[in-house]
Amino acid sequence: MPSPSNPGPQLALDISLPRIPRLAYKVGLISCLRLRNRFSQRKVTGSADVALSMTSYGRRLGIVAHALESIAAGSVLPSRMILWVDEPDFDVAAYPMLQRLQRRGLEILHCEDFGPHKKYFPYCREFAQDGLGLALADDDLMYPRRWLELLVGATGYDHEIPAYRAHRMRPDASRSTMENYNSWTPAPTGSVSHANFLTGGAGVLLPPRLQSAIREAGTSFREVAPRADDVWLNALAIRNGYRRRVLPSGGQHLTMYPRSQGDALHSENVEGGRNDFQIAAVFGPDDITAVTTDITNTP
Repeated sequence: MPSPSNPGPQLALDISLPRIPRLAYKVGLISCLRLRNRFSQRKVTGSADVALSMTSYGRRLGIVAHALESIAAGSVLPSRMILWVDEPDFDVAAYPMLQRLQRRGLEILHCEDFGPHKKYFPYCREFAQDGLGLALADDDLMYPRRWLELLVGATGYDHEIPAYRAHRMRPDASRSTMENYNSWTPAPTGSVSHANFLTGGAGVLLPPRLQSAIREAGTSFREVAPRADDVWLNALAIRNGYRRRVLPSGGQHLTMYPRSQGDALHSENVEGGRNDFQIAAVFGPDDITAVTTDITNTP
């Protein structure tokens, strides 16, 4: 499928400003979200046929409400908004912002510790049969107003997964394995390909039939990709015939919560090189052939 002639850039992970103005912008945004959280009575759920799923842990439980509140301020609201927590002694009363979101419809559900896979696997295991799309988001980002609206608007294509950010995978010369993850380049916006490696934190929408396939695949990710949910999701997408569509930003940008990246999975997997080990453990010959064929035959 050809790419649009001028689809625009991928969704930026942060606002493009010098350091001081960027910090001032973030302080203002955080203040607005906190005020909204304190005084808003608006339900966090709406009529879109989508469930929003997120997870958090440890110190990040103190900031996750900002991500959720930003989505609750969106132009389109999900039918369900779920925060998955695995900590056995979790007490929502210790997090007033989460408590207020809960009163407005946020569901806080307990699950096993599946690591980063908590953001999607517990939902797929328990609710795939409900027929809702599953929107995934991260706990250290604040989302723009039309974020969910544009994700939902990109559905309706058979066997496609809309995602805001993706890399273009690169098989090596022998086509038996992948090139180093850090050598991959951004996938073209507007492209639809098995070679597009979605990254879920920026926003992705999993269709119900793929959710069922995820449930059927079980927890074998624990052996091959325990810390790389994106690796597992992209492999299952390929095996079930779902190409990834890269959405343009629509003039939007994400906003990283200040000083939230110290314990981020990105540091471990990308900077630490662990993505490559997990990709090698997950992607088999048939997966690599599907990627190679699409690189040859599609933009």
